[in-house]
Amino acid sequence: MLKSVQWKIVLLYSLLILFAMQLIGVYTIQSLERYYLNNYFANMEAQGELVASFVSGRLLEEDGEAYIADLLQEFDAYSGLEIMVLDRFGRVIGDFAENGYWQSRRVIQEEVSRALAGNRSEALRFNPEDQQRYYYLALPIKAEQTVVGVIYLNGSLEQIDTILNQVKMIHLTGSALVLGVAIVVGMVLARTITAPIQEVTNKAAKMASGDFTQRINVQAEDEIGQLGKMFNHLTLRLSETLEQISAEKNKVETILNYMSDGIIAFNKKGELIHLNPAAKRLLPSSEGDDTPPKDVSILKPFFPEEELAELLNIDKPITREISIRSGREKTKSLQVHFVPLAEKASFSGILVAIHDITQERELIHLQQEFVANVSHELRTPLTTVKSYVETLLDGAMEQPKLLVKFLNVVEAETERMVNLVRNLLVLSQFDSYHVSWKKEQVDMNSLVCEVIDQFSLKIKERKLIVENHLKNAQIPKLIVDRDRIKQVWINIIGNALKYTPPGGKIKLGAFLKDEGKVSFYIKDTGIGIPTEEQERVFERFYRVDKGRSRQRGGTGLGLSIAKEIIKAHSGEIWLESSPGEGTTVSFTLPHMEREGGDLRCSSA
Repeated sequence: MLKSVQWKIVLLYSLLILFAMQLIGVYTIQSLERYYLNNYFANMEAQGELVASFVSGRLLEEDGEAYIADLLQEFDAYSGLEIMVLDRFGRVIGDFAENGYWQSRRVIQEEVSRALAGNRSEALRFNPEDQQRYYYLALPIKAEQTVVGVIYLNGSLEQIDTILNQVKMIHLTGSALVLGVAIVVGMVLARTITAPIQEVTNKAAKMASGDFTQRINVQAEDEIGQLGKMFNHLTLRLSETLEQISAEKNKVETILNYMSDGIIAFNKKGELIHLNPAAKRLLPSSEGDDTPPKDVSILKPFFPEEELAELLNIDKPITREISIRSGREKTKSLQVHFVPLAEKASFSGILVAIHDITQERELIHLQQEFVANVSHELRTPLTTVKSYVETLLDGAMEQPKLLVKFLNVVEAETERMVNLVRNLLVLSQFDSYHVSWKKEQVDMNSLVCEVIDQFSLKIKERKLIVENHLKNAQIPKLIVDRDRIKQVWINIIGNALKYTPPGGKIKLGAFLKDEGKVSFYIKDTGIGIPTEEQERVFERFYRVDKGRSRQRGGTGLGLSIAKEIIKAHSGEIWLESSPGEGTTVSFTLPHMEREGGDLRCSSA
């Protein structure tokens, strides 16, 4: 019960009232006792002096004792005191008793001795027999400045004590009533203090459970009211702060969830505390187990256990580069950063950031391969041209037939280098998005017929059969860049002519697709492409049979350029092939494309 502030206030308030009442009671009773005793003592002394005045002149006379006895009997009748008259030797010569019990006896009380010495003396004693207090007073009787006797009086204080006891009972009863009223009033007052505090406590408990809409109804401008106002202000600020923290948390979670880098965090016990989706994608997948470990063992596919233990106890950032492969996935190149987490200057965990650098490494490899390919493609014709020119300079020009033959070779190699440089410039424009497009309505059948006419001589030389089924496909006119799309047909049909043996067949066709696109295909009966090579045929400078392709004048850029053009027209290109059976190259173009002059956005 005393754990409650309300009962503590009631108890303190009641004890304070009780202490004040007792203090007042003690003071009042002592004052009353002193007042009654002083009056009683003064009255007794006045009667003693009166008796002394009567007996002082008759004390030494012969009939003085009879006179004194009669006088004392009269005083005893109305005074209620016990009065004795003693001579100068302390013997009783007159007393209050009718039978003269104390007559001629000597009284040796201390106060009598002092009175015989000429001094007034008094004493207050408690009689254990009747449990009462008695007051004793001894007054000297003087005649001509000489002590001739003593008036010795005593009286019971029973009446005064009875009055005082009644006063005490009245005080105790009043104190009990006042205490009861004080308790009730104290509870009411305490309730006015503790009720707002209890309300604050209850609302604070609701806030602790996550409800920050709590408000205090302020009804006064006192300290409790100020507490309510500050609580409301605190609640408002706390709610705003938590909203800001929640917003920042959502931002951080969104950033972590959608960033390309993997983020893994561990506490100082090595327990997993965060794993973003990118990290899950970068982790090697285990067949039949979609739930990653909840501790540092999640990194075991990346590092040996001994090295991992060292990396998780670092005191400064460390970076490692690793290569991993899981199942049928291709090898990944990863850059792993280990950053120690500190909280109040003490180690609290480790942050692991995983950056996938596979594309960067592949890009570097492609750049190196590109430089090597370009160097090789230029070096071969340049070497041929240089050797033929040197031969001509050494005297071959004097032989007309040999001169014509060598000049034809130089022209062919020069044309090959010009085509190579032209194609490289086209690809460079695609890479930098600096390609200008002139879009117009194009009849694709007419365009294909032009390309077929362009290759008619080669078709006749190789005795190939080219079937054009576009005129029967009834496809609509397309809004495209005519020259660019013509280049696509030239590159694909040119490849088909190169790799289809004499007497082979090339089939061209088209059909409408449901998603608002037109699909075109070029199918040949050539040598075909091995399955493992098909994914790379659209890479720059890639050739399935490098020796044979070079002999046929190929550079390995035709399909790359075709892919970039189709991609810029929001289309797709792919191929299907079987070794010895032929190859089918297909691509799509939208037939709802809006007319415009610059396709840089589309190509992006």
